[in-house]
Amino acid sequence: MKFLLILQGDGDPHLQRDEFERVAYDAGELVGGELLADPQLAVQLPASEPTRIDGYYVVDVENRDRAVELARLLPDARAADRSVEVRAVMHSTATDF
Repeated sequence: MKFLLILQGDGDPHLQRDEFERVAYDAGELVGGELLADPQLAVQLPASEPTRIDGYYVVDVENRDRAVELARLLPDARAADRSVEVRAVMHSTATDF
């Protein structure tokens, strides 16, 4: 099952995530991830306040419990003013094209 680990918060988005990346990569569960540009550079339709999301990882794991276990390795899950949202990916996009 694929899960999106959404990094969000007001604190420093440039935390060291080496332990998470090593563990997830070595287990063959890390699909990818990126830091996002500053929310002030985003365009939202309709116009609204920028979100606090500043990065994400995609993991492919056996179950939700494993996704949560990996998310707990992220310093965002322990840092003040930061959090990690774990959300299941329902299906791949653009599969019909």
